[in-house]
Amino acid sequence: METFWIKPKLYFGPEPLEALSALAGKRVLIVTDAFLASSGLLDRVKARLTGEVSVFDRVEPDPSLRLVAEGVRAVRTFRPEAVVAFGGGSPMDCAKAMCWFSGDRDLPLYCIPTTAGTGSEVTSFAVLTDTDQGVKYPLVEDGLLPEGAILEPAFLDGVPPKVTADTGMDVLTHAAEAAAAVGANPFTDALAESAFALAWRALPRAYQGDRAAKAEMLYASCMAGVAFNAAGLGVCHSMAHALGGRFHVAHGRLNALLLPQVVAFNAADARAAEKYARLARRCGLAANPRALSAALVRLRTGLGIPARLDLPPAELKAALPALSAAALADVCLPGNPRPVAAADVEAMMEALV
Repeated sequence: METFWIKPKLYFGPEPLEALSALAGKRVLIVTDAFLASSGLLDRVKARLTGEVSVFDRVEPDPSLRLVAEGVRAVRTFRPEAVVAFGGGSPMDCAKAMCWFSGDRDLPLYCIPTTAGTGSEVTSFAVLTDTDQGVKYPLVEDGLLPEGAILEPAFLDGVPPKVTADTGMDVLTHAAEAAAAVGANPFTDALAESAFALAWRALPRAYQGDRAAKAEMLYASCMAGVAFNAAGLGVCHSMAHALGGRFHVAHGRLNALLLPQVVAFNAADARAAEKYARLARRCGLAANPRALSAALVRLRTGLGIPARLDLPPAELKAALPALSAAALADVCLPGNPRPVAAADVEAMMEALV
């Protein structure tokens, strides 16, 4: 038997922040970063909250276990009736972990993404970093799913092109991995293929600053998040987690570099090859994995993403045994459609420099 269920409730279209009226008069903790807290954007959120509000604005990229522990103390001290995460993947993941580890498993969380990439507003994933070990750990638990996801494209207006490119490639990776994952089903296929095709058309325009395209990327990110949350991911994310934890490279950029290789690798599996062919067809490409992989490289180049990591080859080579071990132990790997060996991981990673 297979199952497919959807949470959270999505709020989008005209005035989606009206969803925060459900929190009227309540004690609300906002989780964000220092830049967003001082940018003026947060004022639009706070204006909708009529009760007592506290802001935890210490979130940094790739939230660490120490940061989450600090956030848990903030939750227990303020004792909110609801939490609002405002930002990209890091504030949303941090807020999820803060709520979960605070011990109040019924604490409602509303997520307002300000980038189009992680899809964290609709997933049961929270990626945390052990800075002592240099390892990223994806925490996966149904209880991490937010209560509501509020999609307001206006919050993406100021996102710079470089971030739009990196996060946009993350959307495409989520959709491609969900489409080929072992847990894929007709419902996730519909979402993954639609998300991939929408992002494929919108990302180049969003990179140029087109507001309508940025809105399309926000919706594509959300659709891809629902898809991979149900279907799973694969070795691309496993390797990106390992490399990101060690070298602190943006997650979306790592996915952009790895995805063409992963498509070529997984295409040896007939079912995955057919899924990639369907994605290619939806994008107006020749319906085969090779065409998709080549087109991803062209897209990446057009977005100004370098073809190689800025790392000394010897440094990466020395780290390969530990990196491959981390990737093979990653929670995303079981979703990959083709068995993966350490030699496969090391070969794909070594090609990055």
